Amino acid sequence: MKAVFNMALLVFLGMAALQARADDDSFAPGGTAVDHSTVHFHDLKIIVDLKAKDIDAVKYGTMVATRILEHPGAKLVVVIEGPFVTVFAKKHYLDHQGIVDKWADLAKRGVKVEFCGNSIHSMGLKPSDMEGLDEKNPAAVNSGAYPSIAHYESMGYNLVIPIQMPESPK
Repeated sequence: MKAVFNMALLVFLGMAALQARADDDSFAPGGTAVDHSTVHFHDLKIIVDLKAKDIDAVKYGTMVATRILEHPGAKLVVVIEGPFVTVFAKKHYLDHQGIVDKWADLAKRGVKVEFCGNSIHSMGLKPSDMEGLDEKNPAAVNSGAYPSIAHYESMGYNLVIPIQMPESPK
C-alpha cells in the first residue's frame, strides 16, 4: 500500500513540475507571442490566383475568400485557373450546385471572379458555357490568368496564391 501511495505521489509531483515548466517563460527563449489574432486590416486589395487542380482546391478558395472579406473595405478578385474550372460550366451546375452557390454568394458580396480563358479553352469550353454567378457582378472569362493577374497588380492589388496544407495527423 505504501508503494502505491509513493508511486501516486511521484506521478502527482511529476505532473505538477511539468505544469510549472509549461507556465514558466524561461523555457521559451523569445517569451510569449503577442496576440493580434483579432486585428482587422482595412482597405486590402487582393488578387487570388486559385489553381483549381481538384474539387478541394475550388472549395478551399471559398474559405480563403470568406476570410479576406472579414477585413473592412477589402477588395477581392479571384482568378480561377486549371482543369477544375469546369466546375463552373453551366452543364455541370447540378453536379456542383453547393460549391457554385457558395461562389455566387461571394460574387453577391462583391468578389470579382474571373475564369482563366486558357483553362476554359483547354477543357473544350467556350466563355458562353460558364456560369455568370451574379447578374450585378458577373464572372468574366479573361484572356489568361497571368495577364489578368499582372493587370490587377498594376492597379495596386497584392497577389495571394493559396496553398492547401495537408491535414495534420490526429
